[in-house]
Amino acid sequence: MQKLTTAHELQTRLSAVLQTVEQEFASMSDQQLRWKPAPERWSIIECLQHLNLAERFYIRNIQHKVDKLGLVQTTPTDQTLQSDWVGKALLFAVDPQVKLKLPAPGMVRPRSAADLIPADVIGQFMNLQTLLRDLLAKAVYLDWNRDKVMTLFGNWLKIRLGDAFLMLLAHTERHLKQALRVKAEMGTFAQSK
Repeated sequence: MQKLTTAHELQTRLSAVLQTVEQEFASMSDQQLRWKPAPERWSIIECLQHLNLAERFYIRNIQHKVDKLGLVQTTPTDQTLQSDWVGKALLFAVDPQVKLKLPAPGMVRPRSAADLIPADVIGQFMNLQTLLRDLLAKAVYLDWNRDKVMTLFGNWLKIRLGDAFLMLLAHTERHLKQALRVKAEMGTFAQSK
């Protein structure tokens, strides 16, 4: 995979995520957004809040790298992306196609749906995804193989920038699919009553 092509593809996928959230969830009531298919499962708003918590951490770290660029570059250099074991493991763990279920670390576990304000959560989600899309345009001036960011597991475990971007998008798509399944189950639940 080449960095510039990957950055463009990730921006396209982020635009699709933003459009899906706008089309699928923006017109839903707070009650619908908080509905849970089962007590141990997350509601739509909890899925989005989990993404806000996890991605805010990574986006902040990426923003710090981008801010250090200083002078505006004129032409980004392309490079072939190389994943290490950390990137491969984290990408596998969040891949939407993988059925593996891992518990969310405590710091990114959402509060109860009843404690969340849906409009705020959706607004934060849209802002974070837009910021990530904008950061991708600037981050092409960084070395995606050499530059690393801290993971949620601490400063001792870092992920390459290219892997971080791929992991963030896969994680977003995984939980967006989860939220869409909750919406579909809500429709089935309503019809069965």
